[in-house]
Amino acid sequence: MTDNPEIQAKILEWQRRYNIADGDPAMALIELLNIYGYRGNEAQVVMVPAPPGEPAAPAVARLDEAVLEQIRSQLFPAIERLGFQTQELKQKVESMAIDTLAQQVVTYHEGIELCTKKLDTVKKDADALVVQLGRVANSIKPVSRMAIVVLLIFAFALGVVAAVMFRIQ
Repeated sequence: MTDNPEIQAKILEWQRRYNIADGDPAMALIELLNIYGYRGNEAQVVMVPAPPGEPAAPAVARLDEAVLEQIRSQLFPAIERLGFQTQELKQKVESMAIDTLAQQVVTYHEGIELCTKKLDTVKKDADALVVQLGRVANSIKPVSRMAIVVLLIFAFALGVVAAVMFRIQ
């Protein structure tokens, strides 16, 4: 683009900072200025007043008419395209019904909070039941072998008594 490495570095930084691609009309403008031989010392540079708090910026006061025409032909289509894109985005934003969408999101989050509270309650109840079951399980004494043998003997005796009673009749 230019032979001056300092200017090249500033242009690359400018490209990076504003995400300007190599095929962008702004880059074409810089190349156009280089083609027509614009150098900072060949044109009359004046200081343009800046908003309060910002330093004054240098501006080129005089450029070749061909350069100005090329600048217009390169930049105006891009500016018009940006205007159309801005209008399209504005229409899309207006048609999105953001208020309705925001209300749906709020309702959704309220539902999530309600479910979370209910889940917390269920978890607390389940933990309380586990504790109660643990207490009940600890209070039940295991059945011993002797108790099983006694139950079997009792059932056998009951069976013998029932068999004798049904034979008598």
